[in-house]
Amino acid sequence: MKNVKFDDLEKQILLSQKELISIEHEGKTIGYYYPIGDRETAKKAKEELDRITEKTLHPTGLTEEKIASMFSHIDHEAVNKAVEEFDILMEQILAQTGLTEEEYVSMFMNAVEDEK
Repeated sequence: MKNVKFDDLEKQILLSQKELISIEHEGKTIGYYYPIGDRETAKKAKEELDRITEKTLHPTGLTEEKIASMFSHIDHEAVNKAVEEFDILMEQILAQTGLTEEEYVSMFMNAVEDEK
């Protein structure tokens, strides 16, 4: 993923082919740019996202505006750091147990299914 400053965004979007771009402003990640490869595939994905969003919003009482507000308050730097720390921890667990990631995850999936 390429990381760009907000002021350089327009130039970077024009230069980008298919690379994900992380957008920064004043040292904080404020968003991501995902270039569209195939417009028809993108259109179908957007329609599916809209269907999922509609199903989700109605029962929860959330609005798109509330969701956007929640996302705007996320500290993306802290999230990225937490993901990195989690990845390190996962590597240590897998090394100590000798399990693959799939085996480790399936242990929890089986426990959840047993509870049902």
